Amino acid sequence: MKKTVRLLWFTSWLACILSCRTTKFVGDNEYLLDRVSIRVDSSRVKPGDLKPYLRQQPNFKIFGILKWPLYVYNWSGRNETSRLNRELRRLGEPPEIVNDTLTRQSMTEFRRYLVNKGYLHAEVSASIDTVSRKKATVRYHVVPNEPYRIQHYRIRIDDPQIDSIIRLEAPHSSWLSSLFHSTEEFTPLVQTGDLFDRDLLNKERRRITTLLRRRGYYAFNHDAIRFTADTVEGNRVNLEMTLKTLPAEDPASERMHRPYYIHRVRIMTDYDPLNSEKNVPKDSVQKQDIGIYYGEKGQTLRPNVLLHKCYITPGMLYSERNVEQTYNALMTLRTLRYVNIRYDEFEENDTLKLNCTILTTPEKTQGVGVEVEGTNSSGDFGFASGLNYQHRNLFRGSELFSAKIRGAYEAISETRGSGRGNYWEYSGEASVLFPSFVFPFISLDLRQKLRATTELKLSYDHQQRPEYQREILSGGWSYIWQNRASSLERHTLKLLDVNYIHLPYIDHAFKDSLPGLTTLYNYNDRFIFGSGYTYSFNNYDPLKRDRDTYSFRLSVEMAGNLLYGLSSLFGANRDNYGRYKLFGLHYSQFVKGDIDFARSIMIDDRNSLAVHLGWGIGYPYGNAKELPFERRYFAGGANSNRGWSVRSLGPGSMPVTDRTTFVNQVGDIRLDANIEYRSKLFWKFELAAYVDGGNIWTVRTYDYQPNGNFDFTRFYKEIAVSCGLGLRLDFDYFLIRLDTGMKTYNPQEKGRLKWAILYPGRRDQFAWHFAVGYPF
Repeated sequence: MKKTVRLLWFTSWLACILSCRTTKFVGDNEYLLDRVSIRVDSSRVKPGDLKPYLRQQPNFKIFGILKWPLYVYNWSGRNETSRLNRELRRLGEPPEIVNDTLTRQSMTEFRRYLVNKGYLHAEVSASIDTVSRKKATVRYHVVPNEPYRIQHYRIRIDDPQIDSIIRLEAPHSSWLSSLFHSTEEFTPLVQTGDLFDRDLLNKERRRITTLLRRRGYYAFNHDAIRFTADTVEGNRVNLEMTLKTLPAEDPASERMHRPYYIHRVRIMTDYDPLNSEKNVPKDSVQKQDIGIYYGEKGQTLRPNVLLHKCYITPGMLYSERNVEQTYNALMTLRTLRYVNIRYDEFEENDTLKLNCTILTTPEKTQGVGVEVEGTNSSGDFGFASGLNYQHRNLFRGSELFSAKIRGAYEAISETRGSGRGNYWEYSGEASVLFPSFVFPFISLDLRQKLRATTELKLSYDHQQRPEYQREILSGGWSYIWQNRASSLERHTLKLLDVNYIHLPYIDHAFKDSLPGLTTLYNYNDRFIFGSGYTYSFNNYDPLKRDRDTYSFRLSVEMAGNLLYGLSSLFGANRDNYGRYKLFGLHYSQFVKGDIDFARSIMIDDRNSLAVHLGWGIGYPYGNAKELPFERRYFAGGANSNRGWSVRSLGPGSMPVTDRTTFVNQVGDIRLDANIEYRSKLFWKFELAAYVDGGNIWTVRTYDYQPNGNFDFTRFYKEIAVSCGLGLRLDFDYFLIRLDTGMKTYNPQEKGRLKWAILYPGRRDQFAWHFAVGYPF
């Protein structure tokens, strides 16, 4: 009966939407733009290359199928004074009426694009098909014809010094040197045989300008570079690059072709762009020919801290690279909110010189923040709150001191053993982030090249469950740095990562229910003493959300090797299980690696497709036969396979019984694959449809996890699949989402029950997830 009611409700809702005429507000002699097609008679030019130049497109379709915003608009009545009608029209989208003028503009833009790409004889035509009543399809037909190519390319520069810079080749360097310097500026973009692409010529102008401005030519501008093209038979072009000749009386002509030298460098602290009266220096320090001027607040930053972040040196040639490095280095100082670099030019003894002034505005030194969040773990709801404190200039060197306390509560519906109660957690964390590479015997030159920060962290976490209490004391020493060649890349080296896990209480019934191996390696006091490295790349820019983005993350962690080596070297005693101990406590030994790749492909300004692939493996050895519980993988949840609640999937095809708990549903290998179609609705709302696949496995065969080990003969049959819909609220800088997932293929079942999609009526086939941020 319930299924019938639901089906009738869904059918009525769908009929209501489809009954809304899309041409309700299309007037007489007008046509709704229903579809646009682009046909290109060439394999070298793709229709997708031309779509951004369309001046008129059909109404937006959710998932490319349903014109939901137009339907919402058409729900409104014709009474424009009605508030309801106005709101419906504001939330919806008016019908897109075919406009001949915009069609002609699109054709013009297509031709301009093709000519810029070297198709000088391109032909573009358009036709409007109005067969359907009040609906039309605009069809564009593009014939690029044969493109023009560069037959000869010549560089003719009269100034020998500029000519030698333009012809510079990339120096031979080691892979280590390539971490600090990019060779892209030395690679010419224009070559014989290339298409006569004007966009490529503009990129070459910018490349040459960068070369010159990094070698003293402060006044040089890319507009001074001129390309002259002579067409010859066979759709060929003879191309010549020269510098524009400016009138002799124009002072810019001479300055553009002469190098500049840095004369004086001043750093002004406490600069207030809104109050010039406060910008009078009260104190000054002269170091290494650089003047540092302090305001009313005095020497809030030590002079050496500012000097080490300044790459602009008096007496040296002007370099745009040094300007960029100085700006980026100063912006890493958390105590600075604003940085501006200005130049004043003058001539002395026939030499062009620059006075450099670096203006810095301080940030608030201290800050306090409060966090409140809701949690949902396998249907157990809870909440958490935290208090944060930051001091951005702890030792007058822009050291960032952070302290955080946090408390959490969760109502637990099911427990193991005789324990009763709920989950409580309270923790504290303190860290200091130094804005430089802190290590003994490291030269200043290397510190400036690395552009690294150093973090020291100490934390304490107390967890209280009905089954046990656990305390974790952690300490770490890490380095974080970025490449000179790309600020999108980030490296994190955990030089030292120490964890001490102590269990002051464990319920006897719960302990007796645990597998012996798990009790031995995870539910006793122990150490984790290791180190790790993480590389990440992400080209996402919140200010450029209309382009494709991708991210890559690689991490490696190793633990216990140093302690195991020392124990073996000094002949330490082993316990009855063959384990070495430190201070009477067992320590873990393992290696673990993870790889994740994600990409977001923009289909149009309101539709995108996101994909994610992830793989990870952890292997215990030496002093351990099982990974620490904190390092093992779990599947299911808001950022995993969303058809399952958190920690309820896997490992492998291990069946779920009434005795299965979070202790069993962990693994050493993970595989994730996700694809998600995201579509804008209206205002801040976004809709998503997704398919998730993946599972976890163990690297060894454990009796308490039957069929949980990874086996090449069956692992592909154990990849769980789910699908679902999600609703999001996108506030640009953060996103709230609600996802509902339905199991499609469940390897934990048997026979036909594996195909869970055939049994949608079962309540355990669905999972709900509330989270902040995209899943990947």
